[in-house]
Formats: sequence, structure tokens, C-alpha cells
Amino acid sequence: MFLMRTSKPVNNKYYIRTVNGGYNGAIAGRPTDANATVLSNCVGYANGRFNEIIAAGKCKYQLVSNAENFIEHAKDYGLKISDKPVLGGIMVWQKGSTLDDSDGAGHVAVVELVIDPNTIVTSESAYGGTAFFNSTRTNDNGRWGQGSAYRFRGCIVSPVVKTVYYSVRSGDTMTNIAKLYGVTLQALIDANPQIKNPNLIYTGQTLIIPGAEVAYTVKSGDTLNAIAARFHTTANKLAAKNGIKNPNLIYVGEKLVI
Repeated sequence: MFLMRTSKPVNNKYYIRTVNGGYNGAIAGRPTDANATVLSNCVGYANGRFNEIIAAGKCKYQLVSNAENFIEHAKDYGLKISDKPVLGGIMVWQKGSTLDDSDGAGHVAVVELVIDPNTIVTSESAYGGTAFFNSTRTNDNGRWGQGSAYRFRGCIVSPVVKTVYYSVRSGDTMTNIAKLYGVTLQALIDANPQIKNPNLIYTGQTLIIPGAEVAYTVKSGDTLNAIAARFHTTANKLAAKNGIKNPNLIYVGEKLVI
């Protein structure tokens, strides 16, 4: 199960340069942390954390470059890019009007928690600054909390982590939702720390179900639009994913992959 990082890594090879016996191809951080030599640096941190989550015993994806150019390196590896933050992914910001460091090198951060579609928690590092910190970011300014000099380019999707949104319906309980997704109640509770009392959830509330792919069974009265809204996606995406040629024709008992 995905575990949020809330502390600076220590003697962890994903955050140690290859020249120092680690896995990470990034330059030395500034100031250089003796126990994590790619820190302080957003590039070295994001490269290490992304690969630590994948846990391949090495840095399978060496994304090191100017931070704003991570997108291009990710595409070279065949990784997907999302237009919104996704759990375990790398958020990429461009600084300035070009994609070279003449007007800034940009910034990268790793998504540790998706509280709702407009609120996330990241883990980050800052070159010439702090080796490790967590940030709560919202998208109120269209840049996920970055200043006006920055533009959010997208989020590199982790190949091993999924995030599913669920809208609570009348009569739902955390136990029943956990069963729907095939996850444990405790896993559901852990993924939603904003819920202080698991026995008190309300209609319309958004829950996060990490690591789940839902096979939803169509019920009487369902429409593809209504199902899509419930799971924070679109009818077109559901139709494409399930090979549905006519979105107006779905059948009771039919199983849809969300």
C-alpha cells in the first residue's frame, strides 16, 4: 500500500548519488546533505521519491534534468502525463516563457496525498534551501499554489499507483464502500485522513480510494452520465474504456471498469 513520506530520507539509496554508491543520477544538492547527497534539490528529490515508490531496487526512471523538462524525459520512457495531480506522481512547473533555464529551471514535487480534486499534499525539496518539506496545495490560482512566474505543465503518472475518487451516496457507509472497491476498511480510513469519524460521512462527500480499479455493476435506472459523475470521470472516458459504442445503451448487470 502507498505510504506517504513525511520525513527526510536518511541513508536511502534512492536519494544518494550514483557516484556516492546510491541509485540517483542527479547532481549534488546545495547545501549537500551528508545522508542524502541529492538534497537539497527538487530534481534529485523528485527523481528519488518517484523511483522509491516504484521500488524496483534501482532508479528505473532517471528523470534528472531542469525541473521543467521532466515531462519530456518521462515521455521518452513511455510514462503517461496527467493534467491534474495524481497520487505518487511528479508535478511539473515551468518557470518563465521558455523551456530552458535562461528564465528559470522550474520546479517539481511529488504528490503524497489527494484530499479532494482541489487539495493535495506534496513532498518536496528546494535547491539552496530546505532538504525536505511537505506542502498542502490547492488549485485556486490555477498553478497549484506556485507564484505567477510559474505554469503547471502536468503530472507524471506513477506506473504503480492509482487514485480513484468516489462520491458518497445516500445510505453509504465506509464499510460498504470498502467492499465495493475490494479494499479493507482500515485502508479506506487511512486514505482519507480528512474524515475524523468514519461513522460520519455525508452525501456528496469525496473519498479517495488509492490502488483500486473498480468493476461497477450497472443497476436499474443507471445512466453512463450518472455513473461517470459518481466516480468523477466522464461518460466518454467510460465508453472508450469499456468499448461502449452507444453511451445511451447500457444494461442492468453489465460490468464497467472505472
